[in-house]
Amino acid sequence: MSSMQKIINALLLTGFGLCLLQIWLPEYYLTGDGPCHVYNAQILHDLWCNKNTSFYSRYYNVLYRPDPNWLSTVVLALLMFIAKGTTAEKIFLTLYVVVFTRGFYLLLRKISGNGSYWLLVIFFFVFPHELSKGFYNSSFSIAFYFWVVWSWLRFLEQKSITNAVMFFLFTTLLYFTHLLAFGFCAFTCAALVVSYGVATGADAKQRRQFIFEYAGLLAMLFAPFLLLMTMFTDQEGGLQLVIGHHFYRLVELIQFKYFVNVTHSEDYVAAAAGIILLLTFCAALTKFRIKTINKYDGLLISLGLTMFVYLFFPDNFLGRLILIALRVQPYVGILLACCIAYLLPETKFKKMAAVLLFACFAGLTAARVNCMVIASKGAADYVSAEQLIKPNSVVLPLDFAPAGLDDHGQKIADRNYLFSHASQYMGTTKSLIILDNYEANMGYFPVRWNGAVNPYFYLGKAEGIENAPPYARIAEYKQSAGVAIDYVLMWCYNDTFLRNDHFKALYAEINAGYHVAYTSPSGRTVLYELNR
Repeated sequence: MSSMQKIINALLLTGFGLCLLQIWLPEYYLTGDGPCHVYNAQILHDLWCNKNTSFYSRYYNVLYRPDPNWLSTVVLALLMFIAKGTTAEKIFLTLYVVVFTRGFYLLLRKISGNGSYWLLVIFFFVFPHELSKGFYNSSFSIAFYFWVVWSWLRFLEQKSITNAVMFFLFTTLLYFTHLLAFGFCAFTCAALVVSYGVATGADAKQRRQFIFEYAGLLAMLFAPFLLLMTMFTDQEGGLQLVIGHHFYRLVELIQFKYFVNVTHSEDYVAAAAGIILLLTFCAALTKFRIKTINKYDGLLISLGLTMFVYLFFPDNFLGRLILIALRVQPYVGILLACCIAYLLPETKFKKMAAVLLFACFAGLTAARVNCMVIASKGAADYVSAEQLIKPNSVVLPLDFAPAGLDDHGQKIADRNYLFSHASQYMGTTKSLIILDNYEANMGYFPVRWNGAVNPYFYLGKAEGIENAPPYARIAEYKQSAGVAIDYVLMWCYNDTFLRNDHFKALYAEINAGYHVAYTSPSGRTVLYELNR
């Protein structure tokens, strides 16, 4: 092994270690929706084990339907056979890091060769903003994207049953993780069929034959998922897609806005990485020759299509908020890195760019770990009320600081609402109904609210239970749904919220029907128990 290869391997190992440090150092790896995923997985796990079935069945039902977005709930529920709650979540996120880094490594090594410093750019992409928001399925789908494209390249080079089965299995995992990644994979693989056909065919007839043959095989392998996708989009009301330009997203791309996770202290490092990547890509484009098509030029075509989606697709389609810029920007960055990998030779400039991007990742890690440790202490404060809550109770969390406040009243995460659903970690240690379970209201996760008691129909009024300040009608919920709320949990409340008339009415209702059962040492968490 050469000295250069030893250095690359040492840096790769260091990068992997920094990824795991981010996950395992804090007691809670807090993300916006992560606690909600863990809580719903706990419900599913308990129902599989026939535990607390009669309690849960009044509030939830499980609908087994071949929809995307199932992976996180099912895998977390399976992991709960070997670990509890937050530990299962950390194992799940460790699996994500392994699948992501290994898949990206295999893809880059295939298109750029062994021993390239460019492999170091992998780590910068492991923690996009969507992961810190707790979009676990969307994040995991990026990891599976690498494996699908890598296995398709293997099939293009050697048509065999083994490679076809491998590709089909990775595509299955991808489809049931997230639909957007499935779409990107479909046109990336189709574009690679074209570039392989043009690059490897000796004459026009052989090129056409190659393209038609592999396009047909790709369509056959994708056919079951295209059918499922059509059924899913129909039940969601159709695409409802209106194309329009959003050129401000170009500035966000240069800033690498959606690689800033928790605080604005990450802004300058992320922007530096975006500029480095774009400049390196410009250098790589000088090597592109349209008359000598490279077999990997399908990745460049795919980049063009992804940029179209990024710049022209709205944030709303399929009848809901998709947050397209947040979800697509990582694919743009990843495809830029892939195009650089095969277009640009291993020059000093490319090596320097790779090392600088790795340094940006290390800098972001330092900023994130510091914030996540503080956030973890805040989460521990928030869920400390769980010790006073009786099993088989109904809890209404009221979050007045979704970004979190530390012991000194300073905002913890000014770039992310990390505490939006932190209270749901309490539902992983005992059977509880936690009423801000948004995931059960979405319709495409396995655990769903029963319509008769859905708090998003009958409890949340005006601004709703997830706004700041939150609002709900407790007595009305009991009258319409027959549900008595046993506990109200307040996080970071102060009297200034009484200026809001709707919350003022809710606060009066709480004080009339509940008493304070617990206040955390910091005063940030207050638990009210129903007067009986």
